[in-house]
Amino acid sequence: MQSFVTFLRKPGKCDRPRSAVSPHLRFDPRSRTASPPDPQFQTHEIMISPILPTFGRILVGSVFLLTGLAKAIEPWKFAQHIAQLRILNSRFIQPVTLTVTALECALGTALIFNATPAIIIPFSIVLLVALSGLTYWSTSTGRTESCGCYNGWLEVTPTQSIILNVFYIILLSLSLFFSPEKPGVLWPWMAVFAAFVTGYAAASGSLAYLDRHGYPPIDLAPIQAHRPWQDEWLGEHFNLDFSSGSKLVVFMSPRCPQCKDWLQVLKIVHACPELPDVVGVVAFTSYDELRYFVDSYDLNFSVVALETSQYDRLGIDTLPTAVIVEDGTIREKWVAGMPLSFIKRIKQAIPVA
Repeated sequence: MQSFVTFLRKPGKCDRPRSAVSPHLRFDPRSRTASPPDPQFQTHEIMISPILPTFGRILVGSVFLLTGLAKAIEPWKFAQHIAQLRILNSRFIQPVTLTVTALECALGTALIFNATPAIIIPFSIVLLVALSGLTYWSTSTGRTESCGCYNGWLEVTPTQSIILNVFYIILLSLSLFFSPEKPGVLWPWMAVFAAFVTGYAAASGSLAYLDRHGYPPIDLAPIQAHRPWQDEWLGEHFNLDFSSGSKLVVFMSPRCPQCKDWLQVLKIVHACPELPDVVGVVAFTSYDELRYFVDSYDLNFSVVALETSQYDRLGIDTLPTAVIVEDGTIREKWVAGMPLSFIKRIKQAIPVA
């Protein structure tokens, strides 16, 4: 009996402590031996885990890149949004517009190519938090009606914009902590630099084209130069005859700082017989706001208020936008600025005291 007990307590070949068994081995009950894990299972486990972090980083980078391209094609829209914030002197608006546009293109490229993620991803998260705060402040105080992030290419409410930013932050956080990819060192930053330069140059070229020609290089609005004027654009209750004479139709807003800069000039134009009659067009907000707008600036020309849906169908995305209508045909269209030729015409028409 003694020997039997001793035999039971004697350790055998497979009688190792569990902690000594390698976690990377699997036990085969038929041969009673441990063997390496299935290579297929190991590869499958490694390949699935980084999909979401990598996808999230590329998705957010693509959003930054596309919003930067939207601003590069139509930088005057973003410049108008910056002006509505009323936090910068007017001489800084254009440089800030160009720099932010180029920065968005570069940041999107950096995220897509995973350039130094330990720096770029936290910077992107901080930027998204700051933009969300700016959106909340500007819309709650009535300075702007939208975030301006998508430059009018994607219509989202301020709340939707903040929710999207939170979603982007979550994706970037996952990428920061769980993505196993090792970034490159030099070539991603070459792509980032190229994106910055290209975005800055494209935005500068678009503004230069607008300043030179008075209209943007790409304009899909129905109101275009050399097209006939449609009376239904201003609604059936407006009876001004556009079939004869010369009219200057200005699309504006009571909340647009640039529009307010035009008002004194427009009053002079309307009062001068040699210059076109002025007609202002605004999107209806409230009767009190429009009444205050007309009375406080003592406007001497007609102002037409259109329903928001009707105004949106005209495709006027940038304010102020103006057209000269002569004998029922649109002769000129100006976007965000009054051309030098018309300014000279005003000076010639004003009598010298």
